[in-house]
Amino acid sequence: MMRLILQWKLHHVLFWTTFFMVWLLLRFDDYPAMAPTILAGLLKVLSLAAAVYFTNYVLIPQLLYTRRYLLFALAFTILVVITGMVIIRLLNLILLPYVMDIRKWPNATLGAQIYDVFIPLFFMVGAAAGIKFYLDRQKALRQSAEQELEYLRAQMNPHSLFNSLNAIYFLIDKENKTARDTLMQFSGLLRYQLYDANTPRIAIEKELEYLRSYVDIQRLRHDSHYDIAFTCDGDVRGMEIAPMLLIPFIENVFKHLSSHAPGMNTASIRISRYRQGVRLETFNTRDQQTVTTGGIGLANAKRRLALLYPQRHQLEIETTADTYSVILDITLL
Repeated sequence: MMRLILQWKLHHVLFWTTFFMVWLLLRFDDYPAMAPTILAGLLKVLSLAAAVYFTNYVLIPQLLYTRRYLLFALAFTILVVITGMVIIRLLNLILLPYVMDIRKWPNATLGAQIYDVFIPLFFMVGAAAGIKFYLDRQKALRQSAEQELEYLRAQMNPHSLFNSLNAIYFLIDKENKTARDTLMQFSGLLRYQLYDANTPRIAIEKELEYLRSYVDIQRLRHDSHYDIAFTCDGDVRGMEIAPMLLIPFIENVFKHLSSHAPGMNTASIRISRYRQGVRLETFNTRDQQTVTTGGIGLANAKRRLALLYPQRHQLEIETTADTYSVILDITLL
């Protein structure tokens, strides 16, 4: 029902109808009979509506949004003055047949006209313009954020694909079964990125399956000199998360993983339930000469967190001479 009301702009009709009824209740005693009261109410409501829509759909787009501020202020003032003068003139014509029944003629003096017509008109049309400006601003910010998220996702997905292709490259000289199994895993990764991940939210179980396959491929890239652990608590389920949000932090683990002597290279990834959301913990050893800048994937992930989960996430990154660790908490429920 609400969707139909908004689609057919019926909320405008409901608002002005309510405004008209309230005006009648408040001003009924100021007029000599029902007929002039209704006509005066219609005059006030229709003239106010006309001024509001002309301001919102002509003056604001044509002058305010084109940064012609002085011209907008001048046009707005002229509109209020002309509308007020029209209201006063037509109201006099409406009340003229009832002149003998009116003790005090409305808007008889300039002060009364300013107080009863021009000032209310100025503030009501101005308030409507302010609401219009605010809603347009919020819509523009929302569209900008959505476009930025799409841009960030478009940058991130090829990055993940290239990492996976690089992993398959190292399997060329290995036995065929391993290569075939890995290719199947890669196919799953590709399918997830191209089809499943093109939604604002996805079941966290699917995201975890994607991360597990990614880590399995990375294990094949690294020989027995590396200790790679991936654990996920069983209670991490029944939630939805923005797709491809966690993978940059895991990619970063393997991007900067050390290449020390056997037994000295460690990478651990743990995903657990944390309050009303999820916690990602990563740890990896790194070479001292490695400069951990994070790269485009990590920068995009931070930006997506700020856009999608403002005030609902906490990211801690700790770097030492030979280790790198991340703790990320996201509230999802």
